[in-house]
Amino acid sequence: MEWIRSRANLLISGVLFAGFLANVIVGKLAIMDGATVLPGVGDVGEFVLLLLAVLFFIAGCLRREAAAASNQESS
Repeated sequence: MEWIRSRANLLISGVLFAGFLANVIVGKLAIMDGATVLPGVGDVGEFVLLLLAVLFFIAGCLRREAAAASNQESS
């Protein structure tokens, strides 16, 4: 059961990071095109996306390590 939760956490982390990366790329393309007002989620939105991606990634790694430790103890 812990493997499923860790996989879900890592998947959510990947989706959030992909959103962050897409926002950065869209902003860079807008700057190269000469836009004065940048599209996207803004500075705070980028921070929140990256923060949540990191938190979900850490939670997924910790759950995966806990599952591996409990499997070693039961063997």
